[in-house]
Parts: sequence; C-alpha cells; structure tokens
Amino acid sequence: MGIAGARQRLTGLASRLLRPRTGPAMRTLAGDLAAAVRARPETPRDIRQLCHALCEEMTALRAGRPVELRFERFPDEIEVTGLWVEFADFDLIIVEERAEDVQQLVILGHELWHLHAGHRHHHLAGAAAARALADAPGWREAALTVAARNGSRETDEAEADHFGHRLATLFRGHLSGPRPAPPDPLQRSLGYRGRERAGGPEGRAAPAADRRSGKGGAAR
Repeated sequence: MGIAGARQRLTGLASRLLRPRTGPAMRTLAGDLAAAVRARPETPRDIRQLCHALCEEMTALRAGRPVELRFERFPDEIEVTGLWVEFADFDLIIVEERAEDVQQLVILGHELWHLHAGHRHHHLAGAAAARALADAPGWREAALTVAARNGSRETDEAEADHFGHRLATLFRGHLSGPRPAPPDPLQRSLGYRGRERAGGPEGRAAPAADRRSGKGGAAR
C-alpha cells in the first residue's frame, strides 16, 4: 500500500472513531440553531438572511461573542470557498458569494463547525485567502486563527463537511423557496390546494379522483 493509500485509510479510521463523539454534538448544535432561527419573529426571506440569522443565533449560543458574516468573491487561483478567522473579540466567517444557495449554507455550516470545535490550523490556503481579502493594514496580523475550507486536516474537514450538510438538510424548505400557506377550513372542505396543485390553475379544486388517490399534491 502506498503512502497516499495508507493516509486515506488512517483518515477514514479516524473519522469512524470520532463520529460517536462528534455525532451527538453536531445534532445538538444543528438542532439548537434551527430551533432558534425558527423561533424568530420574522422568518428569513432568502439564503443570505438565513445565513446572517444563523450567525446571530451562534453569537447567542456563545454567550454573546460576535460571529460576523461576509459574502466575498475569493480569488480564482485560491482553492478556498469559505474562511473562518478568529479575532481577539469576535469571529469572522467569509463565504464565497458566487456559490449556489445550498452550497453557501453548507459552507457556512462547515465554518461554524470549525469555530465550534476549535479547529485551529494555520495553513497556506487560509493565509493566502486572508491576505487576498484583507481591506485594511494589519488585518491579517490581528487574526488569531485562520481556518479555511479545503485547507485544514482531513479528519476535521470531514467533520465540518458533515455538519454543513446536516445544517443544510434542516433548512431545505428555505432553499426550495417559501412554502404556501395552508388552506383555511372552508378551502379544505372545497378541496382547495392553492399553489400546491401540480399542473393546475391556482386555487382550483383537485378532481375527486385525484383527491381520493392522493394525486396532485405538493411535491416533496
């Protein structure tokens, strides 16, 4: 077995050994963030509002230590799509602005897990990204930790990816657009389906045969 194969095997073994310990922590954090966002007076209207809301709730979970969020365009020559930078009195997460909605949420979750787990790895990709995005002298020097996507140790990256996808799954309703309001009792008695009626005019009752067979309902 070559060096690359041995390294891959050891990484997979490490991931399996860590999963029992990190799994419950991931479920707890993702569940707490999701519950907090859903309990907010105003529901986020788009992916960026959702991402900002998640960072605000992460701030609350961390006893008020600010988690700030920026959407930026990373240089094409740097293979980084997300970045967590730790400062003395706040944390900054930067997400690639050109990524698709679902990917932006996965990237944010990825960096939130690095932050939560305290993955502190200085590496070339993260340092280069930080320098490229710095907009003031001394910005890089003020950073205590830089953890960028595609740059940390493989086991930590696997954990962070797992959490990012878990978080995106919890908010898949936000990623596919707002769901229609449920019909009121009178509308239900008339078979009203609103925008849920597939292939039919808005507000038209589904045929009786379709209602009996379950056809014409909302896609899942």
